Amino acid sequence: MADQRKSFDYIIIGGGTAGLVLANRLSEDASTTVAVIEAGGDPSTDPRVIVPGFVATALGSELDWGFGTVPQKQMNNNRLGAAAGKMLGGTSSINFTALLPPSASDIDAWEKLGNDDWNWKTLSPYLEKVFSLTLPDEATAEHLHLTWPHEFAKGGKGPVKASFPASREDPMPRALVETVEQLGFPLTASPFSGHSTGAFGGILTIDPATRTRSSSLTAYYQPVASRTNLEVFTDSMVEKIVIENNGEDEPVATGVKFSRGGMSHVLHATKEVILSAGAFNSPKVLELSGIGDPKILHAAGIDVKLANPFVGTNLQDHIVCGISFEAVDGLSTMDNMMRKDPEVLGKAMEMYQQHKTGPFSTTGVTSFAYLPTADFKEDTNALNFMLDQLKFSSVGNHPLHTARTENLAKILTNADEGTGQYMLFPAHSQYDGDTIIGPEGFGGKPPLEGNYVSVLVGLSHPLSTGTCHITSSDSKEPPEIDHQYYSNELDLELQARHVRYLQKIATTGPFGALFKPEGRRNHPDAFIGDDLEKAKKFVRESSTSNWHSVGTCAMAPKEKGGVVDSKMRVYGVKGLRVVDASIFPLVPQSNTQSLVYMVAERAGDIIRGKA
Repeated sequence: MADQRKSFDYIIIGGGTAGLVLANRLSEDASTTVAVIEAGGDPSTDPRVIVPGFVATALGSELDWGFGTVPQKQMNNNRLGAAAGKMLGGTSSINFTALLPPSASDIDAWEKLGNDDWNWKTLSPYLEKVFSLTLPDEATAEHLHLTWPHEFAKGGKGPVKASFPASREDPMPRALVETVEQLGFPLTASPFSGHSTGAFGGILTIDPATRTRSSSLTAYYQPVASRTNLEVFTDSMVEKIVIENNGEDEPVATGVKFSRGGMSHVLHATKEVILSAGAFNSPKVLELSGIGDPKILHAAGIDVKLANPFVGTNLQDHIVCGISFEAVDGLSTMDNMMRKDPEVLGKAMEMYQQHKTGPFSTTGVTSFAYLPTADFKEDTNALNFMLDQLKFSSVGNHPLHTARTENLAKILTNADEGTGQYMLFPAHSQYDGDTIIGPEGFGGKPPLEGNYVSVLVGLSHPLSTGTCHITSSDSKEPPEIDHQYYSNELDLELQARHVRYLQKIATTGPFGALFKPEGRRNHPDAFIGDDLEKAKKFVRESSTSNWHSVGTCAMAPKEKGGVVDSKMRVYGVKGLRVVDASIFPLVPQSNTQSLVYMVAERAGDIIRGKA
């Protein structure tokens, strides 16, 4: 074996969103040596990563792990794809760049589980440490109703660059904000304040000067890549964490075994091994290393080093469903781009190369809204029914389920937090059937005829949880992923109400004026009307993952199903931490990118004794 004698203070498994933050912060001390082991390559010069509008060409390629679920029983046995970056920068190099912070209640709920000092007051300062926001010109800000981001733009000095994608020529973001206001949901506060509902123009992690993607690769690694105490091993597949007893009262993580270039290597850790491989790969690596449910390990032919039945459980995600409405003639959408019209693509590339404008300067996501369940605003009987059902749903397949139901009951009762995250996308979306991501996109479906605008909604606080486990001792084999979407019927009840409400938004005010009154939609079953059962049918057949999977190595007291403690240390093993979205015990209402960055920055402070 090569590199048998090579030692580092810290070995980080995964050079993704969290891993590169840690690599940067831990190597700030020149006397500390850090290694990063990344399964993918370095995409620093790859236009599929650099150019925001090329994101679809990266999905399903070698830059993507290509994960997918087993057939989902409550979704007509559809298999759902989940993009995850396999390269330096990880998913921050392949996502749709949406920057949406969690709510204060999301994080405060973590502390109530028994995670000391995990609250909004402690964590929120890391937003400004990670991100810096550039505001648009005054006229564009007025067009987008941007009365709220100035404080964050003034305070944020972080390395990840962020900006607003929409322009004065695009009527859709403004129309959505005004219509949601008209429907009785004005923006209550800045989305970065920790407590906000309403619609707002979205922020994307795109550098406003270059209109290129800003990621952990560009923000945290490239500026320090020349540090002599930091070494990155790309194209390296981790086989297992080396765990030894050494006569200690607990086993110790002493290194990492990985394959590279057809050879097996071992790096030794003198201080810690830090696992930052994501919600799917972190539990996989733990199980390959002998940490997990003995039944799972024995079935895969792996000796048990440490038994913990909760590794790979508590898997949560924001399930998303949307309706595409046919746009009025003359409204510019991205459908011709998606149909790969050569003339349209050529013009878009010319705009981007010469002026850094046009479709390639953005990922297409423009606006968001966090809304309570609108049905419950006036129908108290429906709300009370839901609250009663939550009481009966207090027993689930994980010890954290009770906390999940109590948290949702509080949000529904107070009606001052979003239970659905609404998103505007200026093209059709078609998710019926399998959504496994391949070279031709979602399930290989051809684009629809016509021009559309899609409004999608993700379920903010799902109750359904699933699992992610190995089925083999071969590290090259993907884990078996079973989200068990809609296994809790209350998720279907809430999501169907949100999806039915999409029609109200799309037929009201200035936003409704953008669509043909009798226009086509993305699916025959998308004509829901007032029928809640029709909405449930459509939701079952036309939902997909929002690529926000979390929770499989939960940070919680061990008796509550925890895999790591509040310092992110794996229970029962010395010198081993997990730092990524897998430790989120409860899924936040927001996109997960911002929270992964925040958690990684705080982890860096904790490891260095600064927090």
